[in-house]
Amino acid sequence: MVYTNQKFQITPGIKKPEDIERYPFESTVKIRDKLYQNPELFDRFIQENINNLSPENISIIQSWKGFIPGKFFVFRYLKKYTVFLTNDEPPKAYGVLSLYSPFEEIVGSSLPRLVETVLLPFKDKIVSDGIFKSSNIFFGRGVQGSLKENYELAKTRFGIITSLTASVSEIESPEIAKLKTYLKSQKNLEEHWDEIRILKEKSSELKHLYYQEVGKIYAKKYSKQWREIGLNDVWFAFFEAMPIASGKTQVDVERTVKQILPKPQQKFVYYFHLKGK
Repeated sequence: MVYTNQKFQITPGIKKPEDIERYPFESTVKIRDKLYQNPELFDRFIQENINNLSPENISIIQSWKGFIPGKFFVFRYLKKYTVFLTNDEPPKAYGVLSLYSPFEEIVGSSLPRLVETVLLPFKDKIVSDGIFKSSNIFFGRGVQGSLKENYELAKTRFGIITSLTASVSEIESPEIAKLKTYLKSQKNLEEHWDEIRILKEKSSELKHLYYQEVGKIYAKKYSKQWREIGLNDVWFAFFEAMPIASGKTQVDVERTVKQILPKPQQKFVYYFHLKGK
């Protein structure tokens, strides 16, 4: 930051790191923005090495060229990191660490919160550069629901990204990730039924996934009722939302399914084991 300020003479009074804290936040932001607008400064700073940096610190600074600026939703505080969610397509979820003050102290306990900051690589982890422009906008249920859906989609497609030094690869294809997200619950299924109906017909893999995930949704729904009437250690077969067979073992149920269901549909059956409490 000091090096950038010296090159562009943004705030003449800042000559050493300690000076930065004495100046208004707006001055710090101007210097920070100028640095990221001129990423070649990272290389020039390393080449000049006026601070006699160690090889480890030089490596860290080199990695900062992989910075990610933007607006993020601080979405969830977890034990390992705080989840920063992008609002881009496709959405991505970053697991970000705070080096000093906890993000809860900086951002507040009420989430989600929209912030503008820069994410930086740091020793195979992700941190922010510590400068936040925060919004006090309150998000209603509709937006919160949409963000939750984006979070699930990001997790399913890419996982939680915890390093900027490694390439981000897809865990699932866009279609599979989207279908899994839409089939997380009965509510999601009902809200996205038109899209689900189109998606599931795109491939045999998507169609199979559809039947399995719908079976899971309704198995969970019926489980409570079945336990209430005393059922225990029973196997069930579901075809979409319908339980079509039951028995004491999976083999028993599979045998029944083969007897009652046309062969082309048998591969779509979801088998569920109702275990004891």
